Amino acid sequence: MKLLQAIGKKYSILDSANFLILAIFIIIFITTFNNTPWRWTLLIYYTFLFLFLLTMIRMRSTDLKNNYKVLLMFVNPVIFLFSIFESFFMLLPYFNNNRYDALLEKADLFILGVSPTLWVEQFISPMLTDILYLFYFFYFPMPLIILGWMLKKKKYKEIEKTMFIFLFCYYGAYLLYFLIPAQGPRFFLSESYTIPLKGYFLAGPIHAIIDTLEPNKLDAFPSLHTAILIVTMAVSYLYNKKIFIWFLPLTVGILISLIYCRYHYFIDIMAGLIWATFTLIFASFIYRKSSTFFIDHFGVRQKWKNYYHHLTLKKMIYMSIFFW
Repeated sequence: MKLLQAIGKKYSILDSANFLILAIFIIIFITTFNNTPWRWTLLIYYTFLFLFLLTMIRMRSTDLKNNYKVLLMFVNPVIFLFSIFESFFMLLPYFNNNRYDALLEKADLFILGVSPTLWVEQFISPMLTDILYLFYFFYFPMPLIILGWMLKKKKYKEIEKTMFIFLFCYYGAYLLYFLIPAQGPRFFLSESYTIPLKGYFLAGPIHAIIDTLEPNKLDAFPSLHTAILIVTMAVSYLYNKKIFIWFLPLTVGILISLIYCRYHYFIDIMAGLIWATFTLIFASFIYRKSSTFFIDHFGVRQKWKNYYHHLTLKKMIYMSIFFW
């Protein structure tokens, strides 16, 4: 408790989450130092990320205008989240040599009786491929849309809590990638497909962008698309039901695209649902119990009136049941 109080005097709960995950990956890096050919690149990269976090913390305590300070505090967890993921291709393959695609494919066959990405080949068409690749890609801005609305409304404490829930979801899934590395059916079953996924004009460029942004190809299990999607929908339902309603058809399309575009096994999606449920329940609980020990992430003092009312543990449980 005293350690938590000491940390909280200087850092926000989001700072602490970022430092913690960085420390974990530095430990993983140390254990694989002799194996990865990227050792010196990673050493520089993680040093840069550490300095980046320290710089952002320092910016919070400066006399920078509130608008600029809030914007910096909003974007820095997003930048760090993306940056830490970009290092995985230099680390994960050299940390865990096992590949679990065969096991995940067997799980699909056991549950469904068929391999879903092979079964769905009967519905493939260029137009549908374009549409579903567009759905798959739209997943990326969805969390930023609801967070951006909250930022516009100056709901800083609510943003802090929502970001903590998102970070909890992302970072937990990142660690699972290292424990259960899998490429996904697009690679493992590549020789079994008889129909290529070719669209008219959207599928190719979107596929190329995704491949560029995601150099790590061992991120199939669990489906973070599914987990973050469900968390986004839960947050949208609680804070802005209009956005929630707009997101509903997108959610259906994205879930279908995970199989159609051959990125995930069915068991990946189920694991994503389970992880999202765990996140919604326990990340909210952790935040409620510990956030008072930390300084405000945005460095903007406001009067709060029962902000916990919006995301109680009971409501999170109800939301999890609803999405299941």
